[in-house]
Amino acid sequence: MYALSLPQQLLEHKMTQPKLFLDMDNVLVDTLSVLNKIDMRQQSVEKPDQIPGIFRDLPPMPGAIEAVKQLATEYDIYVLSTAPWQNPSAWQDKLIWLQHYFGEDNSSPIYKRIILAHDKSVAHFGGGILVDDRPYHGASDWDDPDADSIWLQFGADPRLTWSNELVSFLLDVSQVQDVTDTLRDAVSVVAERGHFYVHGDKTEFDKAHWE
Repeated sequence: MYALSLPQQLLEHKMTQPKLFLDMDNVLVDTLSVLNKIDMRQQSVEKPDQIPGIFRDLPPMPGAIEAVKQLATEYDIYVLSTAPWQNPSAWQDKLIWLQHYFGEDNSSPIYKRIILAHDKSVAHFGGGILVDDRPYHGASDWDDPDADSIWLQFGADPRLTWSNELVSFLLDVSQVQDVTDTLRDAVSVVAERGHFYVHGDKTEFDKAHWE
């Protein structure tokens, strides 16, 4: 038998890892803290998320950048985000933001692993965990045992944030899933062990006043 080259070995290892999908706004990117402070009387658009270029220079959520780099050793990571329909620059600006913080070449943990879609449920059929702060845009549809996918609501349990216990929670899941029947079972085991709750209501969520 032929020995696999190092790139082939890394690719094969990546294919056996559980999939982890990460939302951007309010998960990787500290969006609302900036948008909620904008005085719209000085703007030519109706809502702050429609301001051209607004998504390019937003700050990251505390601990998010290092968390992604750490989790990339155990997960097959993707970014799954929406962008405002009435702000064409947002689609480009989100990619620019990701390239700025994670790099533009194949050394990036999310190199060519960016999905922008208004309906996030279309990406769940291959299984995996979606970390998203809200149930909308198809996020709650990830709670699907048939697909072995699950929605983990960022911050619903105050301990499940990057600056608290979310990284250790996900690392534990990646270890437990080797001995459970499904990825969902692994999440349940770790959640029960730490008395975490992984998401709140699937339809109700407090929105910003302008949303």
